[in-house]
Amino acid sequence: MRLAILGATGGIGRILVSNALEQGHDVTTFVRAPEKVSQKNPRLRVIGGDLYDVQQTSAAIEGSDAVLSAFGPTVFGKTTLRRDFGRVLTQALRVAGVQRILHVSAALLFPDAGLFTALFANSLMRNVTRDHADSEIELTQPDLAWTMVRPPRLTNGPAKHRYRVSSGHLPEGGIIISRADVAAFMLKEAVQPQYLRQIVGLSN
Repeated sequence: MRLAILGATGGIGRILVSNALEQGHDVTTFVRAPEKVSQKNPRLRVIGGDLYDVQQTSAAIEGSDAVLSAFGPTVFGKTTLRRDFGRVLTQALRVAGVQRILHVSAALLFPDAGLFTALFANSLMRNVTRDHADSEIELTQPDLAWTMVRPPRLTNGPAKHRYRVSSGHLPEGGIIISRADVAAFMLKEAVQPQYLRQIVGLSN
């Protein structure tokens, strides 16, 4: 497949790039700082640019079979960065003629994820939660083949490939998942879609 990966210099993004190349996919990364993409491969194309620019983003993803987005700014104050990114990406997908988008959001948005998650989402992480919610609104458009991926707390452990998936909910008792397992799910879902236009919870 021809995959475009956004957020390729982040924790999940780096794993997505490595695993996609290992699986034989052609990969395009679109990043603000291309020098931070350390992987080298003849099937890897690295493009630098502004992820908040519709024309630049659409040019980078054009011709892709799917876009995998692990882009997420590390901003905890009041912000609209995630919402604005979602808005730009939606427009870019339409301009480029690409329908399939998988995007990493957050389990904080599940209202039934448990008391601790609810308290966290409405206190320390309230700005992040609101911005993630607004980003999802921008991306979950009826003309796009989207999948929203909502993991709980992320770890740097290895992929165990025993993660649980639940449509519309966080799996019961799920509190953590490794970035590697999130990447594994996204690549599997890109190749063999099972959760089109669904919000899915992932956990250990």
